[in-house]
Amino acid sequence: MSENNRRELLRIANEMKGVSNGETGQFISRIIGDLSNLKPSIAFVGQIKAGKSRLINGFTGQAEYLPSDVNPWTTVITDMHFGHPSGRAQGAEFHFFDNRQWQSLIAEGEELRNMFPDDEDSYKREMIEEQVDAMKTRAKLRLGDSYEQLLGQHHDLEDLNSDDLARYVCAGDDPTEGGTHDPASDRGLYSDITRKAEVYFDIGHFPFPLTVTDTPGVNDPLLIREEISRQYLKESDFFVVVLSAHQALSRADLKLFRLMQALELGQIVVFINRVDELGNGAEDAFKVRADVLDGLEKALGNSNIDVLTGSAQWAHYALTGDEAGINHDDVLAWLRAHPDQMKQYLDGVEEIKQGPGPISREGVLRFAAMIASGLPDLRRHVTRALTEGPRDEQLRMAWQHLNSFAQGELDRSKAHLRAIENDTTTSAEDAGENNRILADLRNSVSDKTTKIIDEMDDVLANLRGVMDDTVAEAVSGVVRGPNGDSPLLSKTGETELNFTPLRDRMRELVQGATQVVRQRMLSELYAIDMQSNATLRALPGWQDATDNRMNTSAVRWFRPDTSALTRGITVELRVNWLSRLISRKSVVSRAERMIVQEFEMIGDDLVDTARGDLTERLNTVLDHYLALLATHLEHRAGTGETNARAEAQAAFNHAQHISDELGTLFSQHQTDERLAEAAE
Repeated sequence: MSENNRRELLRIANEMKGVSNGETGQFISRIIGDLSNLKPSIAFVGQIKAGKSRLINGFTGQAEYLPSDVNPWTTVITDMHFGHPSGRAQGAEFHFFDNRQWQSLIAEGEELRNMFPDDEDSYKREMIEEQVDAMKTRAKLRLGDSYEQLLGQHHDLEDLNSDDLARYVCAGDDPTEGGTHDPASDRGLYSDITRKAEVYFDIGHFPFPLTVTDTPGVNDPLLIREEISRQYLKESDFFVVVLSAHQALSRADLKLFRLMQALELGQIVVFINRVDELGNGAEDAFKVRADVLDGLEKALGNSNIDVLTGSAQWAHYALTGDEAGINHDDVLAWLRAHPDQMKQYLDGVEEIKQGPGPISREGVLRFAAMIASGLPDLRRHVTRALTEGPRDEQLRMAWQHLNSFAQGELDRSKAHLRAIENDTTTSAEDAGENNRILADLRNSVSDKTTKIIDEMDDVLANLRGVMDDTVAEAVSGVVRGPNGDSPLLSKTGETELNFTPLRDRMRELVQGATQVVRQRMLSELYAIDMQSNATLRALPGWQDATDNRMNTSAVRWFRPDTSALTRGITVELRVNWLSRLISRKSVVSRAERMIVQEFEMIGDDLVDTARGDLTERLNTVLDHYLALLATHLEHRAGTGETNARAEAQAAFNHAQHISDELGTLFSQHQTDERLAEAAE
């Protein structure tokens, strides 16, 4: 669904809340909150000097907003919010580290390194600790007595300029080097304690609110930058992995892709930047892209990752007019080699000619450079993927819930109006009977819920047992090695243990068990729905609503969260330490026990998370259903007022209006989808 659909749903939901009863109103409030805060995030990640910052400038249309010189950044994650739900469209917030967050940065980094260790990882923790200490030292020298007071705080600037940005995110002079720091200059003043920058813009040329994140580079000599980039991976919905055409898919790039695959992150697209610097232009770019696709297939299997190519430099020229390093013949040659982009260019030139003003040669050249840069293609790719992904699912669920309430209210108001017109209004005794029936239905649902949860706990208890047995057997096989030759006792001192098959098996087990729970839940929910509707149909004069079925989407679309499987096993780094303290004979048994314990903890987290998520989704379905039943039964007793018919007619007209608006909204969405498919 489009941004207009989201705004219309939000407007309709607020209108419905204003006339809803307590239970329904509370549920609609949750829908309003979800719709208001629906803001997907896109992170740009990749090696240093791949051109991420300039690429983001082109992607967002902010020209030279993010500095793109050789080494401008420190350890700062920068979130650029476009169309923030708060309505804020300017200024920035800068959040400062505290001691706990610095320590957490070190500890969590070790877990990520353990997932795909290499020869360099053994000394990285020590170096990162030294770099964090160096950051603290520089910050104390720059900030003086205010250092301690600033930790854990944040600064909120209503307006922001380049000098402000430099104070918080640019490196500045090093005050630890005698004579090099100018106390009168505040460039980099807060940079060493700044954890994250949040900058606000209007929605710009994006079709819906979103956040674009610039991360420090991976494979950075300053390891703390790389650590922050890796740890931020879990925070985004979509990832643009930026590769340099000069060194596409290096060892560091492949390690990043494997980590992202293991973390089961959201959607990914690869953008090969700097094609303008290739000697043979499009011909070389085709070869680089083919090599990247082949490398991803070999490294990741059937990855289905799209690979785009382009030039942030061309986009920079298009936005600023800065011709430094621009060869217009190369731009036109690129367009000729890419028919789709050439068509975009020609169609765009025709639109420019139809415009009110004169067409200039510079304007046409800059337009050609923007199309050739690949940034418009990247924007369309990202926004289309986000529109069709989880964002669309959330909007559809919101529409289904709101439509269900609207249809219930329409049926209730129609029945009430008919009763008044036939002079068959019910008495106060009937109202009491309705309350009793609703209370009985709630008790019945509560009993069924207890049964569902008990059955779920039985399945998950069995899962814990099977998982523990699987862990014990798999860890023993890995730690003791084939034929009893444990890798922990190898003469080479290698201590890397491969638990990938175990992690995969644990994932399969939790997916299988939660599938069983999900199917049982759906079966029981169907029974609740049938029994409740049978009770309602037995009421005198009851007429079925046109849409009174239980909405089980929240349970039906459940997928277990298996992110706990990405945690590292810290004992793997301590084996050398163990071997020095205990006899070699007991190293294997001791390591096996410790690794089994850590994997059992991971298994417990998997099961506990699945139980919590399933229970929350079950409650969402039942809360909605009970609110719907309350709506069906509400006000069946007559008001006894002389203007009852007028009020009933007004309620019916309003319910019909809401129902029609929701129906039109969904019909328009389906039409938009068909048009989009036809255009492809």
